[in-house]
Amino acid sequence: MTETEVFRLTKFEVGAFYSFAIYTRKEGLYPCEKYFTSNEVELVGKYVRSERWGFNDGSGGAEIFDNNGTEVRIVYTYEGTTCFIEIKPSG
Repeated sequence: MTETEVFRLTKFEVGAFYSFAIYTRKEGLYPCEKYFTSNEVELVGKYVRSERWGFNDGSGGAEIFDNNGTEVRIVYTYEGTTCFIEIKPSG
């Protein structure tokens, strides 16, 4: 089983490219946890904006990306397992 390290990001850079995955394993204790996924990591595109709604236990959020003209909306899981990897463009 191949694993990839992923990150629970709290700040995104507008115009930067990201991949997304749900983490499947956590290692370590706060504040030094590391997150890994055995799921396929999906390219979601260039970061555009964030959305937040509700409050307390009824709150939620999403990150919006542009993948070659298609809007990709990643909604955070209630369990907090949503992770990203910033992708540096080649060339």
